[in-house]
Amino acid sequence: MTEEALEFLQKQNVAAADKSVKTDGQGHTFLIGGNVEEFVPDDMPEPIRVSSLSSIVDFIAGSSDAKDAKELIVKIVSPTEVSLQGTLDAHGRRRTFMRAQPVMDRFDFETWYDREEMNIALQSRFVPNDDQKALLKFIGNYKESTEQSATDDGVTQVASVRTGAASVNNVKVPNPVALMPYRTFTEVDQPESEFIFRMHEGMRSALFEADGGAWRNEAIRRIKDYFISKIAGTDSELNNSEMKIVVLG
Repeated sequence: MTEEALEFLQKQNVAAADKSVKTDGQGHTFLIGGNVEEFVPDDMPEPIRVSSLSSIVDFIAGSSDAKDAKELIVKIVSPTEVSLQGTLDAHGRRRTFMRAQPVMDRFDFETWYDREEMNIALQSRFVPNDDQKALLKFIGNYKESTEQSATDDGVTQVASVRTGAASVNNVKVPNPVALMPYRTFTEVDQPESEFIFRMHEGMRSALFEADGGAWRNEAIRRIKDYFISKIAGTDSELNNSEMKIVVLG
């Protein structure tokens, strides 16, 4: 054994001389020596990752792990994340059984799209409604006109749009528009909110959020209502369960 190794072992013996390990009657282990530190085992299992709210409901109804728990907490972290947690253990930790995050092609707001990209995005990443249809019609008939660039005052834009087989008229760009992009789990209705639609040179357009983020609170409320209906609804398998289920959102 080298001198360096012997010196290291001697230092460890000196450092450990004034320390001891104690276990209380509740199974807590402490390292005592100067400071008292509790030993917390690294034995918490990884949560199951899913992409739907219904997976959490199915887990609560059918998993033996869930049935053995006296209390479960459905924690709505955001419109795109929900976790299922258990009660506090002896070390003050909560086990996270599941974590749900939806898989979706989200629309990039404040990003300029060309006409074809915007047309596809409006049809594939938004729930159809009247304003979505109006935007699709506007974009499909839009004709770039350099003469109209001076009419943009920062609030209202004017664009040249084909209104008939051969006629072209100047119309105001529709603003604001109420749209329902896919931004949360598909088990709940997507929140509708207002957006500012802007045109740019090169037949490019973009959408800018204009509701101050209020849609997030609405999405969380709808997710909460979904779980409450599944847990306490008249046709729910969990309605008569002795397990306590708390929904936080």
